[in-house]
Amino acid sequence: MVDLAAKETISALVMQMILHKLFDADPSIRVIDPSNLGITNGAITTESGHFKRALAGATKKMKVLWPINCNNSHWCAVLMELEKGRVYVYDYMASSYATSVRAVAQLLITMLPDDVRPSSRLVTHDPGLGIQSDSYNCGVYVLLDFEMFCGSEPLGHLDKKTLQCMRYRYLRMCMKEEGSSSS
Repeated sequence: MVDLAAKETISALVMQMILHKLFDADPSIRVIDPSNLGITNGAITTESGHFKRALAGATKKMKVLWPINCNNSHWCAVLMELEKGRVYVYDYMASSYATSVRAVAQLLITMLPDDVRPSSRLVTHDPGLGIQSDSYNCGVYVLLDFEMFCGSEPLGHLDKKTLQCMRYRYLRMCMKEEGSSSS
């Protein structure tokens, strides 16, 4: 969790912890553990059977969130809105990883059960957060995109102060004990 307080990219473990806190209570949102999916040097580092298992039982009412860590240095995302039949790709820096993330998204579409499989057309997701201007807040951008995709209010373009506040918010969320009613 120290990575949330420091100026560094958040780890897959911390990403999963925050996503668990944010979305586990909602059965209409399926979050895929980021430690099970990666892209290294443009290649998908996960065997395809994992994707099928992760997507088994998906329904038309679900949103599926796929945080993707590229080379352990950059977070991107695939977002699926199965009810609308849409798949979005999110890379706020329009980095060189975008092509690999799009390839992952295309593969994921083929792994969905037939009755919920959306169009293979991918859409770039733009939540209006602006372009990342540092080298370490990529995970925060992905988390905020997931939150807005699932119904949170838009924040608009993010400045450094807001990003730091979001990092502390996520740190506090991780440190909060299970079952605590205080906020």
